[in-house]
Amino acid sequence: MSTLKTWTSTLKALFTNTRALLIFIALYALLLVSFYFFISTREATAWQVLVTYVLLLVVPVEFFVLQASILDHAREHKFRWSQILRDTLKLIAITIPIILIGWGLWWLLNKWQGRYPAPLPPITFATGPPKPQPMHWPTTVFATLRFLLFAVALPLATIHLWIEITARDVRSSFAGGVKGFSKRIGSSLARAFSTDSVFTYILGLIFFVFVPYAIFFVPGTIKGTKTDFAVFILRLVVAFALILIGWVVMLTTLTRINETSPPPQPDPAPELPVEAPA
Repeated sequence: MSTLKTWTSTLKALFTNTRALLIFIALYALLLVSFYFFISTREATAWQVLVTYVLLLVVPVEFFVLQASILDHAREHKFRWSQILRDTLKLIAITIPIILIGWGLWWLLNKWQGRYPAPLPPITFATGPPKPQPMHWPTTVFATLRFLLFAVALPLATIHLWIEITARDVRSSFAGGVKGFSKRIGSSLARAFSTDSVFTYILGLIFFVFVPYAIFFVPGTIKGTKTDFAVFILRLVVAFALILIGWVVMLTTLTRINETSPPPQPDPAPELPVEAPA
């Protein structure tokens, strides 16, 4: 219930803070426009090739600027643009290893699944409808593993690493050397899979994945070309708005939960034996 209250209060605060909402909308719209031009530009001339390569760098940077602005506003309730730019570089640096880990896991799962190929359906000449094929359990298991890894585990771990690395400067992040840095990263990953964190992420998935997917792909019968086009535009606007709202509220709620959670207690120092006086 406390997590749900935090989510609700964050949602209300987003709509009451008009300035922050407009900034998020502007950054999000800039990201969508850049991505649209990236996928729609054809590599036919030297100028179009240059634009494509520039957007290939600009789109990820805009994405991480949006994430850094959400995290900074969640902590400070304002936008410190110099700090946001520094946090953007941190987010890029911490995300690259996670992408490489995700690529390696995807490759391993493909290699592993290749050992359990699905049987080909038998060739029949029956006139009736084809019989349903039995479930191929390895395919189901690997599909479930991919969902848990790439839709739940890796995104949650990445978000909590973002929260951890942007909460400190570089010097304090590496205070205590490699051991201290590894311990903070381990604590952050442990918090990523706590009950509050997973529940918040599930609420976010409902807002920025499942509901927009239903709005986009649920079929409906509409008469008239103009009406159909208007409904299509309305679907786009509502779906993209829910994606932005759900993502901002989810990321802000996770940041607030992470700040209110108690820090890990240091290991107690071993007691030294007391020598008896001679």
